[in-house]
Amino acid sequence: MALQKLFYISLFLLVCTAKEINPEAEALLRWKSSLIRANSLSSWSISYPTCSWFGVTCDASGHVTELRLPIASLHGTLHTLYSPVLQNLTVLDLGTNNLGGVVPANISLFHTLTVLNLSNNNLVGAIPYQLSKLPMIIKLDLGNNNLTNPEYANFSPMSTLKLFTPEIVPRLRYLNLSANLFSGSIPCSLSRLQKLEILCLGRNNLTGGIPEVLGMIPGLRTLILYSNPLGGSIPASLGQLQLLETLGIGNASLVSTLPPQLGNLTSLKIMVLNENHLFGTLPPSFARMQELQEFVIEENSISGTIPQEMFTNWTKLKYFDVNHNLLAGSIPSQISEWKELLCLLLSHNNFTGSIPVELGSMPNLQALDLSNNHLTGIMPSNIGNASSLKLLGVSFNHLEGEIPATISSLVNLVALFLSDNKFTGIGPNLDSKQLPVVKVANNSGFLGKPLCAFCQLTLLRILDLSNNQLFGELPGCLWNLRDLQFLDLSSNAFAGVVPTSANYNSSLSLLHLSNNNFTGSFPAVLKNFKSLVILDLGNNKMSGALPPWIGESNPLLRILRLRSNMFHGSIPRQLLKLSHLQLLDLAENTFVGSITENFINFSSMSQASMMQPVPTTYIELRPFRFAGDGSIGILWKRREYTFDERYLFVTGIDLSGNSLSGEIPSELKNLRGVQLLNMSRNNLSGGIPKDIGNLKLLESLDLSWNKLSGPIPPSMSNLKFLSSLNLSNNRLSGEIPTGSQLQTLEDPSIYSNNLRLCGPPLSIPCTNNSDTTTPADGAKEHHHELETLWLYYSVIAGTIFGFWVWCGALFFCKIWRFAFFSCVDALHQKFILKMKRT
Repeated sequence: MALQKLFYISLFLLVCTAKEINPEAEALLRWKSSLIRANSLSSWSISYPTCSWFGVTCDASGHVTELRLPIASLHGTLHTLYSPVLQNLTVLDLGTNNLGGVVPANISLFHTLTVLNLSNNNLVGAIPYQLSKLPMIIKLDLGNNNLTNPEYANFSPMSTLKLFTPEIVPRLRYLNLSANLFSGSIPCSLSRLQKLEILCLGRNNLTGGIPEVLGMIPGLRTLILYSNPLGGSIPASLGQLQLLETLGIGNASLVSTLPPQLGNLTSLKIMVLNENHLFGTLPPSFARMQELQEFVIEENSISGTIPQEMFTNWTKLKYFDVNHNLLAGSIPSQISEWKELLCLLLSHNNFTGSIPVELGSMPNLQALDLSNNHLTGIMPSNIGNASSLKLLGVSFNHLEGEIPATISSLVNLVALFLSDNKFTGIGPNLDSKQLPVVKVANNSGFLGKPLCAFCQLTLLRILDLSNNQLFGELPGCLWNLRDLQFLDLSSNAFAGVVPTSANYNSSLSLLHLSNNNFTGSFPAVLKNFKSLVILDLGNNKMSGALPPWIGESNPLLRILRLRSNMFHGSIPRQLLKLSHLQLLDLAENTFVGSITENFINFSSMSQASMMQPVPTTYIELRPFRFAGDGSIGILWKRREYTFDERYLFVTGIDLSGNSLSGEIPSELKNLRGVQLLNMSRNNLSGGIPKDIGNLKLLESLDLSWNKLSGPIPPSMSNLKFLSSLNLSNNRLSGEIPTGSQLQTLEDPSIYSNNLRLCGPPLSIPCTNNSDTTTPADGAKEHHHELETLWLYYSVIAGTIFGFWVWCGALFFCKIWRFAFFSCVDALHQKFILKMKRT
């Protein structure tokens, strides 16, 4: 009897449990089972009520109405998501996951759906035209996928957008199809979506211009069309969008003036029209946009001046970016009326005059970029009052005098660009209107070490003072700036020894000290810089041998430039430990010894592939991003070139102008990725390696002014990218090889002063008896020449030695001297007697 009761109780519990697993839960669990590692859905279990599951919302009757799973790390597809039991679903939000595959057509069977968000996934294929059967849809977000136009024969180009018309989706307010693969033109039918508030079509391949009828959508608040090759002009009709708050049409190939009618957009907060071909002037009517917070028109051709009305009316402005335009005139002092301004970017224009003193009275200003203009005068001392500044740039102007010491008050500075001016040092804290142009030497507070003021900027990551007239010694406190990543002091008049430091936590990755007067040995402080990527000490007066620790202490080095110093000794083998090295410039020093076989086996140069660009230091000040621009000079193709480090793909070795001897190792062929090779003006002998043609990417080769002999290897004709060659002033012989690329090098001077070379482009014809000696024969001939030379030297030396031995014996030995002169007298007497007899 007890067993029978236990059986009925168990059966009752089983039935109750079965009743709790409703069809909606089964449908969701079925989709969950198709996903990969759905860890975020751990609560989706029959052990918990369906309405308590993560991301699931139910109505009062217990039916699932919302499924919100954004940023849930979901991997899988949508194929099994639909179920007819989910008839009450109104919100489906699966944005920012890793869902792939196509968008299933059966999603259109969720007839109650008002919000569909599948953005930021990996969905592919065409948008199913069946989505037009979602009559209740209000928000449709399919942005940032790889979706294409629907494959539906009844729709013309850009038919994806023609799906969304008021007859089909009458309630649609939000439409985002940005960052996909759509093409064609923007259909005029979109203008009939009178309830549409947000339209985002950016980052596609849309063409055909901006339809004027878009100005007929009265409720539109956001219009995003950027990064499309639209072309055409900006329609004046857009000025009718009275509720528009955001207008983004940057990078859209627009060729247009700025329509004055846009000044009617009195609700506009953000206007971004950058990277187009806009021309003309800034319309004064824009001053009516009194709600404006961001104004970005960089990289256009806007000219004229900034209308005065803008300074009075744009009281809410936070970002003003007109970089890379043709604006002129002086920078108005009224700019200080923008009290809430965070970023003021005026670089790469034609502004003249001085820097307004009033800029120092903008306490909220975080970024001020006045670079690449024609500004003159001095930097105002009250710039130190702009205490919120994180970025300050005045490079490439005509500023002079001294940098005000108040700059040390800008304790929030992250990036400071003062290069390419005529600054002479750090000046006293005077009012900018009274600040005299004085020498650093007259200010005892900064005597000899004018950079101490920068040591107080503890957040500094980029400091560029290059191409000025700064002088004095380098303060050791600079190395205590632990966040400093980019330091460029090149092309000044700094002198003395580079100081040491006890800081072992440096973040420095790019260090430029070239074109100064630094002395002493290789800086020992560099041993602390474990993150160093670029080191440029060229054109100084440093001396001594290279330390062996450079290969271990600076393992990330990609560019090492030490040219035009007085370094001597042999090149350390430890350089081979620099596995990332792509450019080695040791030219114009006094290095000796041979080029060992291992020396040229740099692993980074052994790969026949393009090098990655040098990492760049970036500063983020949203919504803007600033780069630490550096440059480096390289003797490239017999000319001096300056390369921007952000795009520096050059790989090469320059050992020219030293005293290296011996032969060029045959292992040179392993440097398959090298583009530049310069070993000129040394004492190298032997032949050119026969497999030099393996350097497939070589563009510039200079072996001139050595003692190389033998023929030019025929494999050199395989160098298809070779555009600069110099083999002059050697002992090469034989016929000059011909080839598709060598034939383009028609200048005979590249082979001059090689007396046994013949053939084009030289005017010396080759004959059947032309010298075609091999490198080994050339070496034997050279050895024979040396033997003959030594024979001549031996005879001369023996004659001189014998003469002085004889004279020395007569001078120091009296008996020998008496006998010698007695013999001479006797011979003289005999000679006289013989003459008398005749």
